[in-house]
Amino acid sequence: MITVRAAAHVHSEWSYDAEWTLPALAAAFARRRYDVVLTTEHDRGFHEQRWQAYRRECAAVGDGRILFVPGLEYEDSESVVHVPVWGRDLPFLGERRPTVEVLREASEAGGFAVFAHPWRRDAWMRYRSEWTPFVSAVEIWNRHYDGVAPNPAGLAFARAVGLRPFVALDFHTRRQFFPLALLLDVEEPLSPASVVDALNAGRYRPDAAGIPAHRLAHGLPAAPLRAAEGARRRLRGPVRGLERRLGRTRS
Repeated sequence: MITVRAAAHVHSEWSYDAEWTLPALAAAFARRRYDVVLTTEHDRGFHEQRWQAYRRECAAVGDGRILFVPGLEYEDSESVVHVPVWGRDLPFLGERRPTVEVLREASEAGGFAVFAHPWRRDAWMRYRSEWTPFVSAVEIWNRHYDGVAPNPAGLAFARAVGLRPFVALDFHTRRQFFPLALLLDVEEPLSPASVVDALNAGRYRPDAAGIPAHRLAHGLPAAPLRAAEGARRRLRGPVRGLERRLGRTRS
């Protein structure tokens, strides 16, 4: 058994809203001392043939430096509820299908499913108790939507619906680089199958720069992060406005 550091919920140019190539992601995450990348391309535009081509590229891109575990982020017809899914040999489960159908089929095929970014568009309000047997975890900290601090209600929601806590970068651009990781205890040899087995067995721990992520959700350790996130959100609009103006000036 070995412990590996995984970056979860990572998008590449295979998603409609991201631009990084898989080789560029491999180099960037390897430099940041990750061992595994759990990708989650959006289901839009995928079909079985494209899914198999994507899996082949993920298998080829690591080149011994880092392991890619291919996954897809399935969304409902309104793009409110999103569920990243990873598995050993999962087929493509379909585009914009009802969430319960995707979850049931993924579970029957041995997949590992996560309820993503509950606070985006109030997705948590659409969670149904009948999904729980087919979902393994919920994102209590999504870097893209929650920022540099976990949502204070994340752990409470996870406990309320009976799901394990999960942390995710939801990587689309370099803004989402952040020391969030899953520490997985994996049977050797390291492979996509052994990573999925570790996820399904619950052999993972959410981590933030060496600190268990749940410790940063409440109390004194959480205060500096919440303050930093508040400041980041206040500055985000002016900074992005300046970036856009500078971009127009240079073009």
